[in-house]
Amino acid sequence: MDKKFLDAMPVVLHLQSSGYDTYFVGGAVRDQLLGKEIWDIDIATAAKPDEVTELFDKVIPVGIDHGTVLVRYGGESYEVTTFRIDGEYNDFRHPEEVEYVSSIEEDLSRRDFTMNAIAMGKDGQIIDPYGGQEDIRAQKIKTVGSPDERFQEDPLRMMRAIRFVSQHGFELTDGTYSAFDQWKHLLSHIAIERIAVEFEKLFNGHELNKAWTLLVDSNLYAHLPILNESPQLMNSTKTIKWIPLNDLAEVITVFHILKPEISIDMWVKHWKLSNRIKRKSLTLVNAWDLWQNSKEKQCLYLLGEDHIAAFYRVLSTLNTHFDQDIKELFKAHHSLPIHSRKDLKVDGNDIKGWFPNEKPGPWIKRFMESVEELIINGELVNDSLEIKERVTSWNPHELN
Repeated sequence: MDKKFLDAMPVVLHLQSSGYDTYFVGGAVRDQLLGKEIWDIDIATAAKPDEVTELFDKVIPVGIDHGTVLVRYGGESYEVTTFRIDGEYNDFRHPEEVEYVSSIEEDLSRRDFTMNAIAMGKDGQIIDPYGGQEDIRAQKIKTVGSPDERFQEDPLRMMRAIRFVSQHGFELTDGTYSAFDQWKHLLSHIAIERIAVEFEKLFNGHELNKAWTLLVDSNLYAHLPILNESPQLMNSTKTIKWIPLNDLAEVITVFHILKPEISIDMWVKHWKLSNRIKRKSLTLVNAWDLWQNSKEKQCLYLLGEDHIAAFYRVLSTLNTHFDQDIKELFKAHHSLPIHSRKDLKVDGNDIKGWFPNEKPGPWIKRFMESVEELIINGELVNDSLEIKERVTSWNPHELN
């Protein structure tokens, strides 16, 4: 049993010894069976939320209306959810009401896919009423019960199915895939923030090409912002040899380069992305422009050490003939005479002081950028006297 299960075991044992059937559930159990790294541990129990709260010192009522509390134990947080079945899903995400039940088998009936509807007891015994282990062995993604019901309850499950294809390389069963056609329009009701989470995870998977082809062929993209307006682009992307991308900044960079009229700002607006993603993406786009214009040193300087790996992934995705090793990029970056503006032997105040009769303005920034470029390209030494000699020969009005 994985160490993460063992770390959470005292929580399970305390619930068990208090008279409540308790199991590990969800992705952690699935990944244990797959031999993959375990991430979050989820626990299902017969104890009601108020009963769980009484048993532990630190409990946070994160989703108490739906039977979920967060138990803090040993420096970790564990979601503990009461066995339940769900009522109607009027908002395509949360059931209007939940009914607490007494058995783990009933609880597992509300899960999305059979591989996620497996429970594990404290001694490692497996509870698998819906054939999840068999589907894992067959590498199949199959809904628990009717795919029509599961996708009507939460249409995001269609995106999750494709994400699981990317992560695990499994196949969708015919019934699961064919149900997409009837229910994919419901994706327009899903908050874009939730879709973005699945979209990013899809691009993290080692079977991204397989999953991406499914996304395009199933026409799910027709109900996703921006992508729905570019069917020709989407079909062309099936020929790309995708490599896993780390985050949405890298993803939208690739799409912007493929279709520049779809700006980064448009992506940020329609997908409600963070300023961090926007800043990183703009850096990658500007670096791409420099690279395409054979300005490798300036490109690496702009990227900085933090973004070289991201740029490498973008470059490798878009240029199948690119065969440079990533270590070479880091080595080239390391050999630059400066790595940021902080390394310069002068600053904006120095430049301003060399032109006492000039008013401060954009020319100072332009001068600084010119100094950086000259030093990066080996045309100027990073020495305050040499920089001063060069800069004082310039005319602020010509560069303004």
